[in-house]
Amino acid sequence: MNQKEKILKLAEENNGIVTTKQATALGVGRWVFQELVESEMLYQVQRGIYVTEDGFVDDFFLLQERYPKGVYSHETALYLLGYSDRVPIEINMTFKQGVSTSRMKLDNIRPVTISNKEQFDVGIITVVRPGGTEVKVYEIERVLVDLMKTTYNADLEQVIPAYRRYAASKGKDVNKLFRYAKMFGVEEKVRNYMGVLL
Repeated sequence: MNQKEKILKLAEENNGIVTTKQATALGVGRWVFQELVESEMLYQVQRGIYVTEDGFVDDFFLLQERYPKGVYSHETALYLLGYSDRVPIEINMTFKQGVSTSRMKLDNIRPVTISNKEQFDVGIITVVRPGGTEVKVYEIERVLVDLMKTTYNADLEQVIPAYRRYAASKGKDVNKLFRYAKMFGVEEKVRNYMGVLL
């Protein structure tokens, strides 16, 4: 199997998407991408990301690739997890403190930074997007807690319905919700919301 075939096989296994990072890990030279683009077997959608003619690339996946240190959070996470029907106009991503956020506004990202590494890592899961790509997002209990923080100005029109959906969902883990609420110092707020709904 030559290098072009390796890349095309990799793309086929990944719903038509292949990255230069994946190819490098296989020992394939980046120059091969140029030849595949020139022969219209691949199309560049973003720096380092290529797609076949019938491949599908999700915008959330592209942003995740551009900002791999970020995790989808807050209202954007509500949408990705199915707790809001509103497509985010502004994208919420959380980063560890120290990550440069200056160019993120150009990509319509509202960055949130966290100084505590342990808190940053709490509740990260992956969600499969249309086309089979995966993105990092905080699980619903963590998101509901983050929306209660006084340092974040949450959209209450999305928060209240999200708490209602959560209270009615079979998959809820109220113990985890309160554990996170205590960890992030919003236990009383979360208790007030959940007390009305349960």
